[in-house]
Amino acid sequence: MAPERFDDTDEYSHDSEPGHKGLRRAARHVLTALMLAVAVGIVAWYVGRPANESLSEAVTLTASASGPAPKVGREAPEFQMAGLDGGVIQLSDFRGKGVWITFWASWCPPCRAENSDIEATHNKYQDDGLVIVAVNLGESANAARGYVERTNLTFLVGLDPTTAVGATYRLVGIPTHFFVDPDGTLREWHIGALSREQMEEKVENILPVSLTRR
Repeated sequence: MAPERFDDTDEYSHDSEPGHKGLRRAARHVLTALMLAVAVGIVAWYVGRPANESLSEAVTLTASASGPAPKVGREAPEFQMAGLDGGVIQLSDFRGKGVWITFWASWCPPCRAENSDIEATHNKYQDDGLVIVAVNLGESANAARGYVERTNLTFLVGLDPTTAVGATYRLVGIPTHFFVDPDGTLREWHIGALSREQMEEKVENILPVSLTRR
């Protein structure tokens, strides 16, 4: 008489299958949670950008960032650079005035497009305590001077051929604009070109004496 055989396949299947299903279900939940976290992070970054990056040109900085990154409500990072006029430009020298720092380059189309409006805004508000420091990024003095002379720009132009100032301000594209109040506090920053109306609105918020819209 053959020995009785016991087939435990069914017992094994019934006991193990729920466990495998549970593990797969848990793995799916974890993966879904991770994907959701990544999506939320991307949305938060996108919404938090102070910019219209479609109106800017990406830049590669050759210098390394140093010091604290710029932050609205904090003191704007100090800098010192050569001016196109042969002098030295230092941010802290302009305490008591509203300072508009704009990073640009002569090869940058959106920078070139907004320079006439920057010039007009400068002419309108310079007697009210506005200082514009247009930081030429990564170009030679001759390249910057040639462009400034051709376009008859009269605001202050600084030279940043090594991109050290750009790195301090953590640039990712140009034009990028920083608006500093008379106490030296960064009040706003914006990546990308500005309209004339936007320029005037932002400038009026940093002047030594608040102005009504003109």
